[in-house]
Amino acid sequence: MVSMADIFRALGDPTRLKIVEILSHSEEICVCKITEELEMTQPAVSHHLSILKHVGLVEARRCGRWMHYSLCREALLHTIQQFMVSLAEEAHAMPSSK
Repeated sequence: MVSMADIFRALGDPTRLKIVEILSHSEEICVCKITEELEMTQPAVSHHLSILKHVGLVEARRCGRWMHYSLCREALLHTIQQFMVSLAEEAHAMPSSK
């Protein structure tokens, strides 16, 4: 099971955060386009995508010799909601400063 800490660790890398941003602008994108946008090698981009895929934020589909990736928006939204609930619970549990 992937924890919220795993997801935030994955998103803590600037390259992976940029990949999420790139994916957020389209339904699906070829890894070749991501490598062009980031000006990185395909193996380096694939490594970052595999980490995002492992934590459930990215889905992959093979099309010929290329992989196409999409952002799993539901998982990202769920993570944000979980984080907000955790923050609210922590704030509620803090002693009042009167």
